[in-house]
Amino acid sequence: MWTDLPNNQKQNYQKLITNFASLSEAFAQKEEDDDSIVAPIVNSKFQETAFQRCFNAFAEDIANTSYDASIDAGSKKYLIGIKTFGLKSGDQKIAQFKSIAGSPEWARLIDEMQANARGMSTRKEINEINYDLYLDLARKISYVRNERIESSKQTLRGFKLGNTPVEAVYHVLMPSSKNETPKISVGETSYSSVDIDNIKIIGCTTVKKPQNFTFTDGIHEYKWSATDSQLSMKFHNTEIVLEQWPVHYVDDAFAFFESMGQQTKQETAESHSWFLNIEPLSGFNAFMGQPKMSRKNNHREKYIARIMNKYGKSMTSEQYKNVKSKLDDFLLPVWKKDEKDEMLHTRNLLIATIKSINNVELLKKIQHDVHRPMNEFELRIPNSREFHQCYPNFFTDKPILKPNSSSCAGEPKDRSFKLKFMPSGDTITAYVGESGGKAIESLGTQATLGKWILRDVFQLKPYEPLTDKKMVEMGINGVRLTKKNDAIELSFIWIDPENTPDDLWS
Repeated sequence: MWTDLPNNQKQNYQKLITNFASLSEAFAQKEEDDDSIVAPIVNSKFQETAFQRCFNAFAEDIANTSYDASIDAGSKKYLIGIKTFGLKSGDQKIAQFKSIAGSPEWARLIDEMQANARGMSTRKEINEINYDLYLDLARKISYVRNERIESSKQTLRGFKLGNTPVEAVYHVLMPSSKNETPKISVGETSYSSVDIDNIKIIGCTTVKKPQNFTFTDGIHEYKWSATDSQLSMKFHNTEIVLEQWPVHYVDDAFAFFESMGQQTKQETAESHSWFLNIEPLSGFNAFMGQPKMSRKNNHREKYIARIMNKYGKSMTSEQYKNVKSKLDDFLLPVWKKDEKDEMLHTRNLLIATIKSINNVELLKKIQHDVHRPMNEFELRIPNSREFHQCYPNFFTDKPILKPNSSSCAGEPKDRSFKLKFMPSGDTITAYVGESGGKAIESLGTQATLGKWILRDVFQLKPYEPLTDKKMVEMGINGVRLTKKNDAIELSFIWIDPENTPDDLWS
């Protein structure tokens, strides 16, 4: 990527970075008689914003994304992870799995690694006995890592993925060390999903910590640290250097700061965040509700007869009997609200029976007919009535609810607003609906909002329910709505329960 960027933009970027680094001596703690040369400082956040400004890049590091920026160069598109670390530093963190690493599945593997290694004195012994465990966990780590990358691609702000070639890279700035001539090295290496099929285990990092190990996919070398649930990558720092920038320190950095004027504080936009609550038959899993199939004029009985007439000829007598029985069990009863668990169980038995026949066409039809539409979706607002009372003009200037009532006021279009997906920037028309104004839905068809969130953000297969486990894998457990002049921005985020944001609504 670096060689394809315009020279004037690269020169401006170099100027911003080296000018910032020229003030490094103001941040260094030196003794009065210490004549050592301080290492140049590159602030990671300044680096990201400078990169975006100089290369007209879109900021992708908003909400839950794996990339920091994207560039649409016309003939080619770039997805960029931006990092800074010392030229002589080691492996660098690229992902963290703190929430999922404590799951029973992962914890069991880690405990077995430690138990197997007790009493062993060499890495070779440990690697031999733990090889299969390392391989199993490496594949699980890589699967979640790849899922997050794919989810991020679907929420890109800068451009749509199409037929134009797309390249993902890490852009790296690597300052020199203390007592060396101050300079910053520019590096670049590929930013790729892990090739799970080609994973090879290198081995544990130390005898004392057998639960930490390294592996490679033939493209990059990775290190898993169970202690902090981090995945790191070896960047081969000196081998990826493309050019170096000299850094000249200003004579008096403090005088520079003393001459700076005060900036006026900008007004912040109104935002509200909340934890996502997964329910079995509504919200993210609305498709799991009762099917919309009519009961009038024995419609369901006739439907079952048509299915058996069309597909029964290819079944054995036992299969015919089982399918007919399971269709009757699910479609003919009038399921009550307190029978939802039994309804779900009965439908699962039906689907399992259909799958055992190995008829793709029949399975596709039955899944479609015994569920609600697979992209049906609504985003729930917790304690919605209280929310609309506290923030009556957040969504629209018109009232959401009727006075002293839980019923919505007016028509859906009267409660509509522009909803912008972040960080992609895609915009749809949405509205607030249902009792208490508890649901945000796409206007016209629920499938618009549902397809983007269920298929792209959470990477769910058709008719796959969203679970708490899946949210932990994706690093998403909350949502944030931010009101801007042109739209309300929707971001999916991770909320730390022990360090909740100021805008949390519960």
